[in-house]
Amino acid sequence: MLQDLDSLAARIGQLVQATRLLQADRDTLRARLKSIEQERNALRDQLARREADHQSIADRLDQHQAEVESVRAQADAAQAELRVEASRYQVEYETMRRDLQASQADSQRLRAAAGTAKERIDAVLMRLPGAAQEQS
Repeated sequence: MLQDLDSLAARIGQLVQATRLLQADRDTLRARLKSIEQERNALRDQLARREADHQSIADRLDQHQAEVESVRAQADAAQAELRVEASRYQVEYETMRRDLQASQADSQRLRAAAGTAKERIDAVLMRLPGAAQEQS
């Protein structure tokens, strides 16, 4: 019976030792779990910051794209306005060029007519009595 008690005491000692070992493992696992939870929280915070930064960048990108589209629309409108103005000036130039050509043609005709009239007047004056005496 003593042997049974010794065996039981040894078995209880083993159980106590196993229990202490399990408690130490539990404490180690709890510490490790706490450390992992802290790391997870830090990573979660980092992720939240990165997502906020990403959202901020996306918002700025949207804003810049809107500004670019606005500037592009203004540039397109200005370009269209300049094309219309250039077309108007081109028409005005062509009209003035034709008017100048017509004016130059009229001027040449008038000069020719004036020259012809002068020649006729000179011819008539030459035929008048006493015209030959004046020239001498």
